[in-house]
Amino acid sequence: MRNTRPERKPVADALVRERQRISRELHDRALQILSSVRLRAEVCRDQLVTDQESLRRELKIIEKEIDTVILEIRNILAETQERRELKAGSLERRLKAELDIFRARTGFNLDFHCTVHARDLPQEIERELYFTLREGVLNAVRHARASHLTLALSRDATSCNARLIDNGVGFDMSTAEGGNHYGLRSMRERMKRIGGELTVESAPGAGTRLYITIPLGEPVNASGSAKTPV
Repeated sequence: MRNTRPERKPVADALVRERQRISRELHDRALQILSSVRLRAEVCRDQLVTDQESLRRELKIIEKEIDTVILEIRNILAETQERRELKAGSLERRLKAELDIFRARTGFNLDFHCTVHARDLPQEIERELYFTLREGVLNAVRHARASHLTLALSRDATSCNARLIDNGVGFDMSTAEGGNHYGLRSMRERMKRIGGELTVESAPGAGTRLYITIPLGEPVNASGSAKTPV
């Protein structure tokens, strides 16, 4: 009788988790928007056929929401690919590229400060921090309707720290915790995997502030050895 190879189970479990992640993100970031598009289309068909101005306005909204769905699905697919392809030492460059794209599309003001240099962080921490911060930026752009965003990253001898602050609409923390806010849960889960902590502060009309602290060992130099304290 042939034994099942034990090393296959971790791979199978990882595939199941990835399918579950994609399913949740498609639901939260694409299917809900498509449901809204369907309702708007029904209104156009049943109520606005003779009201050309209102019909034109609704159709423009439908076009915009379909563009949003396309972008969301591309982001989800890109994240699946980038999780495998994210190169060590590319955190600052990738975040800057993402932020430049969002700034060009939405026109919001942006302050980006990064004193974490290439090879300062282990690759696993770089990867989880990148996707966590990108999710935070997406939330600020997509949900908070922010016009100003501040992102700062730094590290010292014992930790890596990040803060993401927006001036958007904010939200009620009591309803967000334990609700259907997959983005926030995903960010917390990513930080938990690498031993980090995510603190969120927000209130309706008061914007949102995210603070991340990730414990580290001694800083490393480009050769991979510990830096000697000055």
